[in-house]
Amino acid sequence: MKNLATSKNDICLIAGSGLFVYEVANFLNNKNLLNQVILINENNLIKKKFKDKCKSFKIKDIEKITTFIKSKKLKKIMIIGYVELPSIDKINLSIKSKLLISKDIFLNNINDQSKILKSYLSNNKLTLLSQKKILKKMLVSYQDGYLHNENKKIISKLKIKKTFLKKIFSMNIAQSFILNGDRVIAMEDIFGTNYMINKIGKIKSKFNNLIFVKSKKSDQIDEIDFPIIGMETVKLLIKYKFRLICLFNNNILISDKDNFLKKIRANNISLIVL
Repeated sequence: MKNLATSKNDICLIAGSGLFVYEVANFLNNKNLLNQVILINENNLIKKKFKDKCKSFKIKDIEKITTFIKSKKLKKIMIIGYVELPSIDKINLSIKSKLLISKDIFLNNINDQSKILKSYLSNNKLTLLSQKKILKKMLVSYQDGYLHNENKKIISKLKIKKTFLKKIFSMNIAQSFILNGDRVIAMEDIFGTNYMINKIGKIKSKFNNLIFVKSKKSDQIDEIDFPIIGMETVKLLIKYKFRLICLFNNNILISDKDNFLKKIRANNISLIVL
């Protein structure tokens, strides 16, 4: 599906949970791009500021959502924030929609709900916009890198392992993991990034060269599950005395980017962008 150029007030934001949702809503509104916000999860900040543009739905009522969007004569959608998609049998769908989705089930995409959702919206002639393209100012870039002198040796070794690190993400195992020096000691699972960091942080005394690595997996799509890192994560990395954050150029969105970069520099955590 091609992403069309955006015009004034022509984007419908489908909002899940998380502070990043509020940040994006403000960004789109300030750019005169935001027409409507559909809340899938409770978000009091958005409700308060954008009450004239808000409408709440349950994600299982996906057909009601698409009908509402079309009634507003909107065709462009952004999906931001965590949305827990129910199993196919719990979604309220017409026979026609079930037949369309059954093609994806037949093609063994049943476990990749993001792709099924993207396909469903496409079949309804709605354009799902790329987070990466619309929010490009929030992407990590080479110029964001910061080198703390104490970490020079660790960074040199890490750069040599760039191909190895990219190989891990190409295997679609996880979108973040932790190294101690050059040894992988933890990978993100279904409980998420911060759970993984806390788990290692509790046994931090066993490690002295902790490195947090995050990137987009090869099977993640830019329109729905593009990876994000924010202040909650960086506060944990500071708490557990991580020495280095490793991100991949243009492959991560940074929430509250200016404060994020100030925070890591103030706490002598190096940021390497590969």
